[in-house]
Amino acid sequence: MIRRRGALPALLALLLALAASSSALAAPGSITSVRRDVAVTEPIPGRVVAVLSDVRVAARVSGDVVVWGGNVSFAPGGSVGGDLLVFGGRIQPVGGGRPPVDGRVATPGSLLQIYLAEMRRAPWEGSAERPSVLSGLHLIALAAWLAVALVLLYFFASPLSRAAMSAESDMSGTLAAGALGVLTLFLAAGAALSLLPARVAIPIALVSAALAVLAKIFGMAALFLLLGQRLVKSVSPARRPAALAAGFVALGGVSLVPLVGALVWSIASIVAVGVALLSRFGTPRYRIAV
Repeated sequence: MIRRRGALPALLALLLALAASSSALAAPGSITSVRRDVAVTEPIPGRVVAVLSDVRVAARVSGDVVVWGGNVSFAPGGSVGGDLLVFGGRIQPVGGGRPPVDGRVATPGSLLQIYLAEMRRAPWEGSAERPSVLSGLHLIALAAWLAVALVLLYFFASPLSRAAMSAESDMSGTLAAGALGVLTLFLAAGAALSLLPARVAIPIALVSAALAVLAKIFGMAALFLLLGQRLVKSVSPARRPAALAAGFVALGGVSLVPLVGALVWSIASIVAVGVALLSRFGTPRYRIAV
């Protein structure tokens, strides 16, 4: 028998290749930052790319300014000679007017912002402004999660079941694959934004963000099903809706516990991405007899 293996080494190789290319091919006079805020206080002849960072422009940037998962603010004297692209963040010009940008100003969607928020907390968890867990918006989010999971189960029962079995057989590998998968998608988007023209980099970044969101949604539904099947002690197709609901209630209940709940949901989100990627969204794995 020949089995398809090597998913984790492939993800790791892609991760290292992207990191190497990003550091080796960065344009002279440009700035690339990951998780470190950038303050442009002197003229920059190239472009500025920031991932999960805020950028403050207080001088002239001759090239593009691309921010992935952060905000851009302008100070007097700050300007951009190229395009300003902000994914999942806000643009704060001086005095609330038009940003001093010679090229295009684009904020193509907020998929990354939504995904990062979901990675940090459960969708019904209270915020600083609205601490009540029982608020209407939180209940709507809770109902939406359950509805989406049930819809996936209705249309993709077999793929969800295969994905759940895959996660159960190798939970540690699934967690590692999820962490590497998230890093790979973010680095792929960051490398594209750093090295490619905007007309090519924007679609790649949007596809990476969309893939991360879809992987989490599918993987979470598979985790709900896996946990529920253990609770109801049945893997019968007829019991799958009840099992998924039971798993959802159990994981949702744990996520409401202060501090511990947010950590559990974050780990579950990473595992969910690994479930989707390793199982290829639940597609069958064929074996070839030799």
